[in-house]
Amino acid sequence: MDKKIIKIGIIGLGFIGKVHAQAYRSIPFSFPDAPVEAVISAILRTSTGRDEAFIQSLGNPLVTTDSKTFYAAGLDMVDICTPNYLHLEQAKDAAQQGCHLYIEKPLGLNLAHASEITSAAERANVLTHTAFMKRYYPAVQQAKAIIDSGLIGEITNFNVHYYHNSYMDPLRPISWRLQQAPSGGGAMADLGVHIMDMTRYLLGEAVWVQCHTRTFISQRPASKGSKEMETVDVDDWGLSVVGMQNGAIGTIEATRMSGGLGDSNRMEIFGSKGSVVVDLEHPLHCTYYDQDQKTHHIGALDLPSPNSHAIWPPAKMSMGPFLDAHSACIYDFLGCIRDGRESMINFSDATRTQEILEAGYQSADQGGQKISLPLEVS
Repeated sequence: MDKKIIKIGIIGLGFIGKVHAQAYRSIPFSFPDAPVEAVISAILRTSTGRDEAFIQSLGNPLVTTDSKTFYAAGLDMVDICTPNYLHLEQAKDAAQQGCHLYIEKPLGLNLAHASEITSAAERANVLTHTAFMKRYYPAVQQAKAIIDSGLIGEITNFNVHYYHNSYMDPLRPISWRLQQAPSGGGAMADLGVHIMDMTRYLLGEAVWVQCHTRTFISQRPASKGSKEMETVDVDDWGLSVVGMQNGAIGTIEATRMSGGLGDSNRMEIFGSKGSVVVDLEHPLHCTYYDQDQKTHHIGALDLPSPNSHAIWPPAKMSMGPFLDAHSACIYDFLGCIRDGRESMINFSDATRTQEILEAGYQSADQGGQKISLPLEVS
């Protein structure tokens, strides 16, 4: 089939918007035989005149603050990279314009928003995808193949954590990520939702959640160098105990206050015949323990690929695992658009991850009470 050109519009060009833009730009390098070509046609942001050199490197797309001008660019797909509270209205607008939708995690500010976004996309009959890029790491793919093949037997328990130390400095100013109204949550919404999705992907659906959260730095400067302080009303740390449909019970822990551990993401999964450890400091292979043989295996295994998520740039084309993962996630969705097929991380799927997050926050608000799933959407 001929190469399909897909015209992309990006809403929001902060840090993660630039990551997505770089991922689109890198596709001909990362995937030399790609049957799709992503053209960044328009960028919608709150002000123009910034990041001019970077924008020019993207092919000098239209940059505007006006949504009508943005959609007049004739977009096939819209990529939303804005604060969480903006996702709902931006997604509804894009769906009404008939654009396929890619949204940074979490899908919505809360479960109600996520459900409304999903319904709007379904009514518009557009394809959807969520930026749960952890699924694409080869180590996660290998773990999925090992678990699905039955090599570690019946899953009994698991532990997963995601640690950042990005907010250790009490003088780091307030931002939207530290306020409930625009973010919907703190460490659990920002980091924990990634590993909630990874848990679902590897182990199936959750049936109950118990959670505790804490805020360690409750006041931060209003701006850099300011003596005026503003309240932090989201979690710096959270720990959920989660019961799975398959009977396994495990912990999901996330923090942005992990001194000495800048970006630690590790999952240990135990079963009746062995175990699997995914440590994304080693992104290409997991560690598999065979209980019968009493041996650890690190490296390639002759197992079938679990699904279409087995996408990764060739080693010589790697730009580092973080950008490789975003590139793979985006490239997968471009293939869905080209072929007219549903994504495995469509908005309906992402809403089930958001449900675990929401149940966790409900539990924390109730002192760690067990919250059963599914939740009723208010």
